Amino acid sequence: MTTLDVAAVRLDRGAGCSSMAQPGAVQPSAAQPNAAVLGGRYRLGGRLGGGSEAYVNEALDLRTGKHVAVKIFRATDPSTTDLAKDSPFRREVDIHSRLRHQNIVAVLGSGTTADEDSQRSRNYLVMDLMDGNDLRSILHEHPASPEQTVAWMSGIARALTHLHRRGIVHNDIKPGNILVDFHADPDGPGIAKLTDFGIAIDGRHSAPKSSSGTPHYLSPEEVCGGTSTSASDIYSLGLVALECLTGTKAFPGPPLESMVARTLGEPRIPGTVRRRWSMVLHAMTDPDPAGRPSASQTVGMLRRLSW
Repeated sequence: MTTLDVAAVRLDRGAGCSSMAQPGAVQPSAAQPNAAVLGGRYRLGGRLGGGSEAYVNEALDLRTGKHVAVKIFRATDPSTTDLAKDSPFRREVDIHSRLRHQNIVAVLGSGTTADEDSQRSRNYLVMDLMDGNDLRSILHEHPASPEQTVAWMSGIARALTHLHRRGIVHNDIKPGNILVDFHADPDGPGIAKLTDFGIAIDGRHSAPKSSSGTPHYLSPEEVCGGTSTSASDIYSLGLVALECLTGTKAFPGPPLESMVARTLGEPRIPGTVRRRWSMVLHAMTDPDPAGRPSASQTVGMLRRLSW
């Protein structure tokens, strides 16, 4: 499973989101004067989210006065292989060092700090802090409009084009890893940004024998134990796009039941979905990876939907 579902996002109710109600948002606490300071620079504030490998806090950059998000990895023994090339932290740092794109949450820096309680070290990434919500929270309230879906999915397809051209597979495309920044686009649908590269795959690191992505969004080849590829990312994005339009998962139910259903047929696309959308979704979720469009082709297909 992915290490994190929510990263680099301030869940904010209200301003700048008049076209979409903000669901159950929680305002993180401000950094306190006596709070821990990472690297002599980042004063930690409220917790934003977390998982088995890492957690995310809001923080104040004492050097710039800017609020940021800090992803802090679990404490490790520096003598172990966790600091090796293929550790989640090193892999994520290396991948982000090659990524600069408006539809990818930016990493501003990284470092290692001592954990006084355990006498071990903690690695951390510093990321942009966005005012918005993750797509999972948005869809929990109601489906997206076709116009919003085109804008958001086009943005993520552009991000995937950027990744795939560099030999990187995200490996965990799902609503929880897509953040929508409404403040960056106050008069539009918001800008979708991809986050959480904790289990991404690229040619510089060892690829897992099977995907460790989220069961409800795995491609058929991943369900059957195959390696994640760029085509797998497109399939997962197709499921997310369908969920945007319908408000429900394409393959609901318990994880095992959901994965088995993936091997038995294509996702059911309701008749309420426009024919042009249906054609795009069928292409993105083709059971045969070779039949799916590339990320750049997906951008073009989605662009034509907005005409």
